[in-house]
Amino acid sequence: MTGRATASPLTGRAAQTAFARTPVLAVAGLVVLGLLLLSPQYGFHRDELYFIVAGRHPALGYDDQGPLTPLLSAAAVALLGLSPTAVRILPALVVGACVVITALIARDFGGTRRAQVIAAATVASSGYLAAGHLDSTTTYDTLAWTVVLWLVGRLLAGADRRLWLLVGVTAGIGLENKFILLFLGASLVVGLVLTRRWEVLRSPWAWAALALALLLWAPNLAWQAANGFPQLQMARQIGSSADNRVKVVPELLLLAGPLLFPLTIAGAWWLLRDPSSRPWRAVGVAVPTLLALVLATGGKSYYAAGVFPPLMAGGAIVADRWIVRGARSRVRPAILLAAGGASLAVTAVLVLPVLPPRVFAASPVPGIYAESAEQLGWPELVATVSAVAAAMPAEERARAAILTDNYGEAGALQLLGAGLPPVYSGHNAYWRWGPPPAGLTAAIVVTHATTAGFGSAWGLGACERAATVDNGLGLANQEQGVGVWVCPRIARPWSAVWPAVRHLN
Repeated sequence: MTGRATASPLTGRAAQTAFARTPVLAVAGLVVLGLLLLSPQYGFHRDELYFIVAGRHPALGYDDQGPLTPLLSAAAVALLGLSPTAVRILPALVVGACVVITALIARDFGGTRRAQVIAAATVASSGYLAAGHLDSTTTYDTLAWTVVLWLVGRLLAGADRRLWLLVGVTAGIGLENKFILLFLGASLVVGLVLTRRWEVLRSPWAWAALALALLLWAPNLAWQAANGFPQLQMARQIGSSADNRVKVVPELLLLAGPLLFPLTIAGAWWLLRDPSSRPWRAVGVAVPTLLALVLATGGKSYYAAGVFPPLMAGGAIVADRWIVRGARSRVRPAILLAAGGASLAVTAVLVLPVLPPRVFAASPVPGIYAESAEQLGWPELVATVSAVAAAMPAEERARAAILTDNYGEAGALQLLGAGLPPVYSGHNAYWRWGPPPAGLTAAIVVTHATTAGFGSAWGLGACERAATVDNGLGLANQEQGVGVWVCPRIARPWSAVWPAVRHLN
């Protein structure tokens, strides 16, 4: 591709293609409705419990994410009450929006109404359903990537350059959630350079967008700098796992749709090779660049999943052409419909609470998608710790604090428990909210430690195991088999204990 401006498809075929509003909105509406109906079936995910508590400690940043998701989570609970559905309404709407925007990308690519519906249905049967079910940083990251890619696609095709300002606003808000959006920015820059889109890189509006994004990100960036960049420490820990690199490609294929992932691959090929996709070639080049960045840094597979919308849109155009070539046969549409239905069914079983808990616990699903398992067992954890606290002598209980290994356990006890001693944890941002006051000289410790030696190591003194958590399902999640220990008189002041219990992961 030369550096000359490309004639805008948005003033040609794509502009003449009507948006398939009714069927696309129907697909999005069904996705949102299905997610909301399933939202209360299991329980909170550990991250959701953490975000609610974190949002009640408003800050410009946290050790493991920006402020956006915690603030939204806490606001949802404040408005709608404490329930899984309350924090999952926005995620469901986010994925519904991604369905619609992906169809719009397909239209901008010149896709027919049928191609737009195929694009929408591809998103609706993909791993994006996981982002719509759980309130997580990935949820809002997904929306930010989708909007940025949609807007950049329009700009590459010749839209008004002032649209860059919306790119900047979206990117800035996205960076207040997760800095992984930087990967997308870097990949797009590489794509623009390699496809010689100099007119884009020289645009003052593009540079204004960069400045706007940095301005919006500045508060969180300042917090990170003031606190030693804990998110970078987290990133290094994540990147140290060799498993992440091995899992990237197979997990991405699964996220793209167990049976529809060939469409996403076809979309990548279409962006890179098809003559009609020439205006968006930079996006196609950005895809392998992004994969290389994720692999080089040891990032998790879903870091790259945000790039799916234009790939799914391109794949929908390829699928539409395939159907047209067999216009006299009804077999091809039937094959696509069957693949989509089967992909949706498999995805739903893997990432949504469609199976009864006992059936789910006995199935192989927890070993494939562990996040579903982390939504079960919280009532049993709270009941076990409550029983241990109730069995303590009144004097000992009055001066006790609860200390947990991880933020999920702390969040569950804090939000779902009643009449318990105050709860603390050394995990991630929980550590920053401080140790127990000096007057609390006994501890109930929820820990995965298997011997009493942890008491001496942490400065808690002699500790005795009082109970073991059992979710009643035989489900191997992070809380199954965890010990509840009683340390009747801590050996050191909490100010001395606190550095020993801090951990980032």
